[in-house]
Amino acid sequence: MTRTWLVVRGVLLVLVLGFVAVPMFVVVWTSIQPDTYPAFPPSGLSLRWWGSALTDEWLLPMALSAEVALGSAVCALVLGSASAYGLSRNTGRGRAALEGFLGTPLLLPEIVISLSVVQLVSMLGARGLIGPPMLVVAHALVGIPFVLRTVGVSLLAVNPVWERAARDLGASGWRAFATVTLPLMRSGMFAGALFAFIVSFNNVELSLFLTSRDANTLPIRLLQYMEYQYSPALACVAVTSVVGICVIAGIASRFVRLTEFIHGGAK
Repeated sequence: MTRTWLVVRGVLLVLVLGFVAVPMFVVVWTSIQPDTYPAFPPSGLSLRWWGSALTDEWLLPMALSAEVALGSAVCALVLGSASAYGLSRNTGRGRAALEGFLGTPLLLPEIVISLSVVQLVSMLGARGLIGPPMLVVAHALVGIPFVLRTVGVSLLAVNPVWERAARDLGASGWRAFATVTLPLMRSGMFAGALFAFIVSFNNVELSLFLTSRDANTLPIRLLQYMEYQYSPALACVAVTSVVGICVIAGIASRFVRLTEFIHGGAK
């Protein structure tokens, strides 16, 4: 029975990995073949489409997406970490309700959040804010629950007594937090910020109504392009953005073990 279960688990793992990886392999293959519409068997290899992809038409929206994602990730990191720390130290009856409220952006359709933000901006007469500033705010709203969860998991392994012991030994409240708790929160903070960055960079629903005509993020620019035409250059742009995100994740994992937050910094 044990061997049968191991075989079944291995088969399921291969199927899941294939389900995730095969679409990406198709995109990569589309970006390095010479035909407008890929065919099987392939007719050869070519980099002809990369010249169209690495132009300002695509690099400028990609840069804007990166700027918005970085700003929203920083906002989500600060607000989500502070909320997670406050909730971990609060044992009152309203804790569960507050935690659920902070997680509601994950439950609501993002298109509903986007329309609500647009209506709120219109009611306040601040339509001039629609664009990158409002994108940062809206994307941070969706990123906060990711940071809240990862930092909250990190804090499960942090005993509040450790901070009190540091203060009893003469450390100020801020110094006790910075030297005892913050290092154990670090992996959860980095993991949450990375999730928030990726969600913001690839976001379509929130960006659809909050981008201006002169400043489109990469997902919106791709959507607009695909409405009227198709080119394998789109696959090149997708590969470029995926590689960039993988590089960021690799650099982050080089300095911080992103899965460490699961153990509360114990490993």
